[in-house]
Amino acid sequence: MRVLITGITGFVGSHMADMLFPRSDIELFGTYRRRSRLDNLENLLPHLNLIEVGVSSVQTIRAAFLPGKINMVNTDLVDAFSVQKLIGAVRPDRIFHLAAQSFVPTSWNAPAETLTTNILSQLNIFEAVRELRNGAPGDQAGVDPLIQIAGSSEEYGLVLPDEVPMT
Repeated sequence: MRVLITGITGFVGSHMADMLFPRSDIELFGTYRRRSRLDNLENLLPHLNLIEVGVSSVQTIRAAFLPGKINMVNTDLVDAFSVQKLIGAVRPDRIFHLAAQSFVPTSWNAPAETLTTNILSQLNIFEAVRELRNGAPGDQAGVDPLIQIAGSSEEYGLVLPDEVPMT
């Protein structure tokens, strides 16, 4: 099974990578940005293959993959072309979309950037999957992954202890 984790360098993404990487039945891929800190992936550093192919072809991205590594592709998820090439190269069976601007003070200081990052990146993933569903040139079959989109506890506002768990 091929698994793509967007935001693999973040809190949740890094924990998911820790959990999935040891499994022999999973090929693990992730997205990151040049400015992403790798602190959360410190225990996996020897297993990371950071790929800086820029806006490139599916074949160029695939050629950079190393077996047995967590292949992490520098991808701007707001760029639809880059997302389509990434998903075409990875051909994931599962996508865990965990990349987002989630820091509340930043969301108030830069609301347009937050909306652009969080909504457009999600749209680009959906559109890339839709466009590749029937296959791309040179591919035998289409891409049809299950997609999990993470939300945030911040969506609920102040939750009192007697209101947990949320229903």
